[in-house]
Amino acid sequence: MKKNTLFAIRYSLFALPLLLAACNRSPEYYFKQGNRLALNGRGMDAIQMYNRALLLKKRYPQALTSRGMVYEKLGDRQKAVYDYKKAINMDPAYAPAYNNLAALYMDAGEYKEAVKHLSRVLETDPSYAYAYLNRGVARYKLADYNPALADLTQAIESDPKLELAYYQRALCASRLGDTFAALADLNALISMKPDVAPAWFERGKIKFYAKNYEGASVDFMKAAALKPLAAAYRYWTGLAVLKAGYYERAMAEAEEALALDPEHALSWLLKGDLCFFMKDAGGARESYLNAKELDPARSALYEARLAAVLKPAVKPVKKQRRKKK
Repeated sequence: MKKNTLFAIRYSLFALPLLLAACNRSPEYYFKQGNRLALNGRGMDAIQMYNRALLLKKRYPQALTSRGMVYEKLGDRQKAVYDYKKAINMDPAYAPAYNNLAALYMDAGEYKEAVKHLSRVLETDPSYAYAYLNRGVARYKLADYNPALADLTQAIESDPKLELAYYQRALCASRLGDTFAALADLNALISMKPDVAPAWFERGKIKFYAKNYEGASVDFMKAAALKPLAAAYRYWTGLAVLKAGYYERAMAEAEEALALDPEHALSWLLKGDLCFFMKDAGGARESYLNAKELDPARSALYEARLAAVLKPAVKPVKKQRRKKK
């Protein structure tokens, strides 16, 4: 998560061209104009303003960092990295440049590199909550759960309103087997921001594995309502409803998941199971075959299901009656 260095300031679109045409402006003036233009989606124009600011003020890490953010939004990762690194060289204590550079490495899956830069941030600014958050996320991705948990706890202590930190800490706690702590963080996040679909989803999974299928289905349905295009949410709703014993409702969820994503193999598996339970051997076979084709890595799972469908029914053996002598 990046700490935005851009400032939202209202201005008159009519007056702006006249202001930009003025001469002998300060570097701070051009920096603010760049921020305004960037916030309004005018990336290339914003870059020109940052360039002017940097011509007037050679050591200006704030302008370099903001220009790097614009380059990043425009998809030019190389220039963004260059600006962030140059800002760090100018001012080794300027934390946002480190943080944004680390976030770029995280986007590329280079989590060890991200941890290295974020650790440097925290050496200079131990109170920088975003650095703790991002380092916690990077360490979680590296399966280094205990240090990740410590970082995320520090992020929350530094900024109790940092919502993403609660979510990530819940994931860490869940990985470490502390479902009570995970639920506490997810409950706190849902209370703070009830429109975060992943929080409902993760809480639903905890309830599901605790065999609270009714409670899990409620949370999954809430997540699906908040993010209606997520096939996985409908799949998990169907799975929870199935475990609760409601076959028809589960089938409706499986069908909805497949309507959203016809290539969602697990939804085909769920549909196959439901067809099997409902004595529809043909539907089960077709669904399992679709799942196997879409997900060859788990073909053994689908083969086992197919074998159960194709297995001939065993006829009961009639006992022969002995003739009385």
